[in-house]
Amino acid sequence: MRKNQEIVLRIKDLSSKGFGVGRAENGQAVFVAGAFAGDLVKVRLLKLKKSYAYAKIVQLIEPSADRLSANDKKICPASADCGGCQFQELEYSAQLKYKENLLKNAFSKIGNIENAPISPIIAMQTPYDYRSKATFPIGMVKGKPVVGMYAYNSHRVVPVSHCNIQKPVCRSLIKAVSGLLSEIPVSVYDETTHKGLLRHLVVRTGAEDVAVIFVINGTKLPDADKWISVLKNVLGENFSLIINANTSKTNVIFTDKFTILHGSGYIYETVGHIKYRISHKSFFQVNPAQAHRLFDIAASHLDKDDRVLDAYSGIGAIALYIAAKVREVVCIELIESAVEDGIFNANLNGISNVSFELGAAEEIIPDILDRGFDAIILDPPRKGCDSKILSSIIKQRIPKIIYVSCDPATFARDIANLCEGGYSLEQVTPVDMFPMTRHVESVGVLRLWR
Repeated sequence: MRKNQEIVLRIKDLSSKGFGVGRAENGQAVFVAGAFAGDLVKVRLLKLKKSYAYAKIVQLIEPSADRLSANDKKICPASADCGGCQFQELEYSAQLKYKENLLKNAFSKIGNIENAPISPIIAMQTPYDYRSKATFPIGMVKGKPVVGMYAYNSHRVVPVSHCNIQKPVCRSLIKAVSGLLSEIPVSVYDETTHKGLLRHLVVRTGAEDVAVIFVINGTKLPDADKWISVLKNVLGENFSLIINANTSKTNVIFTDKFTILHGSGYIYETVGHIKYRISHKSFFQVNPAQAHRLFDIAASHLDKDDRVLDAYSGIGAIALYIAAKVREVVCIELIESAVEDGIFNANLNGISNVSFELGAAEEIIPDILDRGFDAIILDPPRKGCDSKILSSIIKQRIPKIIYVSCDPATFARDIANLCEGGYSLEQVTPVDMFPMTRHVESVGVLRLWR
């Protein structure tokens, strides 16, 4: 095989990254973005490695039975170029099956756990209009400033006017911001020259309010009054306008330099019986409807006399939700603004049995696990749990673990380590927090058995 060669493939499977996988005549695996199991495609080889290759679709010869028809109104108009979603053109039932299989394969191949107790995935009733946070790069396309998304595996900005996984108010904002960009003299950041002002538009939506954040290569937003006026026309009075000064040559979006130009800087979200205040710097689940179901799963495995440690608590989203069902929750969180939000939210909801400790989980947890906790909640970032934390849990023999994961590979790895240390995996429940993408959230429940 050679670069730019065109070959015909029958796609047999989907990879963990969401690529269609076919086999060339020489047996090599070929990974194809936008291809689904069952597709017959002509592809052009883009990158060749020793045992595999990457390719792009040149012609869809025969579509998979799971592929939506090209004129289906559910398909996002930007899906062909945008790198945000992998599965806009895949039937939702097939997306769910893929995610269940992704978990099964991770446990089998990475965790060496065959026949893991995985429950059917919890689907969204309507898998659109769900995201409460969006990050849009701002770039120049054909000499005009545009708001968009990056094309897959690049920093080329694809204009986006309608993103069907974002809340409707976010789509209205995209149009309003795009309109004003064409009217006022404001420069757009260029990664190559490190010149230009506007870098990203970040939108966070609450139940009734919105935070609009411009990431800028500078310290001031020109024509701020015009921006506020335009945003008022779209959002009314319940919004904040915030700038984040990022003058570094970096792909990291935010620095710690925020300035509030209008509003409080907070949004409010309600999940079940709990109301949360969320600062512009704090993490919160981007799909509140499915977060409700995830939190219910966690709560269902706890008892009224449990003393619970929440190891990566954030603003206390799960801790506050389960507080009424348990005796006490102690939260560990690294980000100071998240701890401030958590304490505020405990008071907001009249909760007195949840406390917060500021610091890194891997540094604090080994020293406090001897306080007699009955259960620990682990909700780590994608990289999974620090080995110190897992070793401390095993050493202290915490009776019950509830592990919330956003990455099947690190989830399976950590669960395997805990099982080797004396725990039994009772249940894994996948929750589709991110429809139209390859990502899946899961809740695992483990109990000490030896």
